[in-house]
Order: sequence, then structure tokens, then C-alpha cells
Amino acid sequence: MDLDISVMTVSIPIDMETREEMENLIEEAAHVDLIDYNHLLNTSELTDYFLKGFCILAYSDESDQLVGVLTAVDRLATLDYEWSAVVLPSARKLGIGGKLLQELQRNLELRGASRDIALVASVAKTGQYMLATRGYSYELSEITMVANADSIQVDSPFEVTPFQNEGEELIEVLENAFGDTAEEAQEMIAFNLQTPNRKLMLAKQEGKVLGTTTIVENEDQLWITGLGVHKEAQGKGVAKALLSWCKHEAYKLGKTQVYLDVETDNDIAFSIYEKQGFQTVANTLFYRKNDVLQ
Repeated sequence: MDLDISVMTVSIPIDMETREEMENLIEEAAHVDLIDYNHLLNTSELTDYFLKGFCILAYSDESDQLVGVLTAVDRLATLDYEWSAVVLPSARKLGIGGKLLQELQRNLELRGASRDIALVASVAKTGQYMLATRGYSYELSEITMVANADSIQVDSPFEVTPFQNEGEELIEVLENAFGDTAEEAQEMIAFNLQTPNRKLMLAKQEGKVLGTTTIVENEDQLWITGLGVHKEAQGKGVAKALLSWCKHEAYKLGKTQVYLDVETDNDIAFSIYEKQGFQTVANTLFYRKNDVLQ
């Protein structure tokens, strides 16, 4: 069938009516594809004023129904945009996906994006093929894990406290745990401190900084990101203490669960998370556009 389509771009945050339209489309697509599109499209965060990015919406001119959506997020305000898309099952093979991608490229160029990274479910073979034919190459995969919030924080010899003025010690941990440069570490610390829905935490023993993590709170969820432990302190329970604190903090904030992402080849971290009650709920592949945006 032929379908006249209108495509528009809206900046994040979006209004609740648009989010509800997206959720209705996603529910229908998830029923057919058995894929968690809410996770891929960051639906729960799209009304968040602290998130940077945009949504591309495709509507049927005849029915005014939302038939396709693409969300692009610059999570760390570095002009690295991660995006994903979905089209209503009954409206597929009508060129809607191509229109969404055309509008994506226009917006990325308009915003001066430095990276164009597509997210697709590991089971979505058609989506992976489409990306490969449009100049994207596989880069990495991540597992999303979830654990229940915990009313009890496990006793530990490590004190978990908010960042205050321990900049030099934290930079050393970030350099040691992640291989960051001092400049990269300083930029990450500044971003976490300046973004209101983020809380930068440190794990200490006798006043010495041994590890760190950041929690990110949005409307419905609490996420753990940037969890790292100095190599000299690894294997001593620092990560366990940080994770226990995060699960208890989720409980205090009224969340039922806490989420995190881990690269699939990080076997050590995956094992630690499993032992602390985290279970896999999604596997996402990241594809990078081969040509660099100018």
C-alpha cells in the first residue's frame, strides 16, 4: 500500500503526549519482534530536561498516526550521538526507515556531531543488515543487567561517600581503572558534577580513594555507570561495596530496580555483577558510521 508520510524533528525533552504515542508504537512493534525497544530508544528518559538529543517522528498524513520513530542521544554532551529506530510493523517496507535516516543525517550535520553510532538488538538481523548496507560497521556489544533495589546495605570496610574535593585521587583511579588521560578524567568529573540528575560517588578506606561510580536518576529508573576500581584494590570487595550502596540508594529513592551496562567481553565485571544479583535483560550491538562527520 502507499502511505503519505510527514517527518518532523523535536528536541529532547519531548511532551508526554508524544511519549505516549511512541510507547503505543513500541508496544505493537515489541509484540511482533520480541525486542525491548523502550531500552533501545531510551523512552523513559525522553522527558528528562538533563538529556541532550532529538527525536524524529514519522506520521501518516491520512490517520495522523505515529508510524515511525528515531531517537538520537548525546548522553555525555560530547557530540557523540547514539541512535536507534523502529517502524510500525504494518507500515514497514514503505520507505519510512529511509526517511528517518535521511532526517537523522541532516540533524547530525546541523548539530556538528562528531560520531554517529547506531544501536540495534542482537536478535535484529534485518536491522544489522540494513546498517551494514548503509556504511555502518560493528564496533562492540553491551549487555544490560538489572538487580532489585535493596532495603539493606551490606556491611563493608569501605566507606561510600559523595565526591567533594578529591580530584587528584579520583583522576588517578580513572586513569588506572579505565586508561583515561588526565584531561578525559577531568572532563568526566566535571560533567558528572554539573549534571543535576547524576551523583558521583567514591569508595574509600582510611580516607584513601579506591574506587568510584556514578548513579544516574531519571523518572522511572536508576542507572549505574562509570564503576571503576584501582588495580591495586581490585579483588578486595570495593566493587561489591559500591554496588550494594547503589542498590540501597535505589531503594531510598523509591526505585524497584537498578540498571547497568557492561561490554560483553568484560568477563570479570560480568561475573562480579552476576554475583551481586544482576541479571541480563538485553544485548545491544553498536554500529559506527564509517565516514567521519564534519
